[in-house]
Amino acid sequence: MAGYVAVVVGTLAATLTATVTATAPAADAVVAGAPAGPAPWAVQITTFHNIPGTPCTGVVVAPRWVATAAHCGPADPRAYTLGFGNYGALPTGLAHTASAGTPTSVGGFGSLDTGSLGRHSPVAAYHAPAGDVMLLKLRHPAPSPSVKRAAADPAPGSILRFHGFGSIAPGPTAPRSTELRTGLTRLETMAPRGGSWIGNNHTIEGGYGFGDSGGPIFHGDLLVGLHSGSDAGRRQLNGTLPGRYESIPAQNGWIDWMIAHR
Repeated sequence: MAGYVAVVVGTLAATLTATVTATAPAADAVVAGAPAGPAPWAVQITTFHNIPGTPCTGVVVAPRWVATAAHCGPADPRAYTLGFGNYGALPTGLAHTASAGTPTSVGGFGSLDTGSLGRHSPVAAYHAPAGDVMLLKLRHPAPSPSVKRAAADPAPGSILRFHGFGSIAPGPTAPRSTELRTGLTRLETMAPRGGSWIGNNHTIEGGYGFGDSGGPIFHGDLLVGLHSGSDAGRRQLNGTLPGRYESIPAQNGWIDWMIAHR
């Protein structure tokens, strides 16, 4: 991945270009860490009361498309409600669920029709034919920029940055963050799994928590993966732990086809 520095030092500002791409911001950690700062491409995903699903994190990969983990729920758009941008949340956050009758505009946060930040429901949901990836299609372009996707996986040993709206402390009952948080992880190996590829990694700053699934993982400013799972039983005293992510380069063909044909 020539041209990108593997170790991120200090705080990176989220930079938007004329082609609506964004650079991943920096901060301290996801579990017991600091907020990530501006992240307009981040998506906080919650679920409706009457359809099974799991609170997750997502990322805008194209103007009308959000990527997250397939295990977050069914390929049913009614199951999800989306909050765009780190600051596009309700005063109490989007950690609570909503009824199926909730409109696509909530409070003073606007609607997708006006292009403002807010809380919205997708119109379609698709599970990848292989791997733990799901795409959510929006009725209108997202009120936030798309990230740049990597064409190849980073080399083992690379330092990556992960993001999530998950728990701010270890354990399934810990409160979920109402702001995006971030940390660092080291890629250990790439391995095949279920017709796709995963990146086995171990966090070195912060750790994954409940609700971080589907969260973006960056190498420099390129999206290389979506968080798929972690081994909470091996969490260290400092909060770090092993994890795995779905390879975005391995999914690019399907993602590109979906964007072009759906």
